[in-house]
Amino acid sequence: MSPRTASPRTGERAAALAAADARALASALALAPADPAGVHEARKSVRRLRSLLALGRRALGREAVDAVDRDLRALAKALSALRDGQVVQDTARQLADEASDADERSIWEALLPRLAERQQHRLAEALRDDPGFVRQQAQAHRQAERLQQLPWHRLRRDDLRQALARSQRRQARAQAVAIASGRVDDLHDWRRRSRRLRMQLTALRKLRVRPPADGPPAPGLRQVSRLVDQLGVLQDLALLAQALEDLETARPRTRPAAAGRSRTPSPIQPLA
Repeated sequence: MSPRTASPRTGERAAALAAADARALASALALAPADPAGVHEARKSVRRLRSLLALGRRALGREAVDAVDRDLRALAKALSALRDGQVVQDTARQLADEASDADERSIWEALLPRLAERQQHRLAEALRDDPGFVRQQAQAHRQAERLQQLPWHRLRRDDLRQALARSQRRQARAQAVAIASGRVDDLHDWRRRSRRLRMQLTALRKLRVRPPADGPPAPGLRQVSRLVDQLGVLQDLALLAQALEDLETARPRTRPAAAGRSRTPSPIQPLA
């Protein structure tokens, strides 16, 4: 039996996976006003959903998928400032713990309350605009309904394999551009493409679909995860550096260097 005429179990599994991530998104948003982990988990749920939709886009229908994807992207963007602020705090706290001398540690520790106050202000503004994130939760439930209405029965293993191959090519192009240019925007795109590839490899594993046997071999999930983590450290340090610039009362001569710390893995290991 060919992949195109196989039983609809692949589509059923994909639908169940999308439903589970939609439930996780709504639960995370309910938690988010009281726990920063809720914002992080909500954004992760959105990324998983968007990665899965990208795998099934051609079989499920481009127009319907793109409509859901746009709304999911907007939902994640609304939470991005809160997540970035938490990353800044966590990175600064880790650098304080890893400081090589007492003076450097004391500078970081002096900055931590300012960063926390900045984050609390952001959260208060977000909750004033959307108390309890009720509007965001309602949006998540609407997207869950739209996801349920997609024609998942059309989805076959071969659709997923072909989409994964396209994702691999996009990641490879982004990697080549970033290595050649070294620009921050290109590094960010490299990380984004690599992160999506990691999520899609994870999704295929959950759906019991092996990567395509023909064509270039798919990179291993562990290798992609390592690359994403390495690029993530660079992104975290860049966010921290920008936050330090934004602190009106910080003085350049008292700011510790946010780059080149022990958190940064060296060297970055691109995918082959």
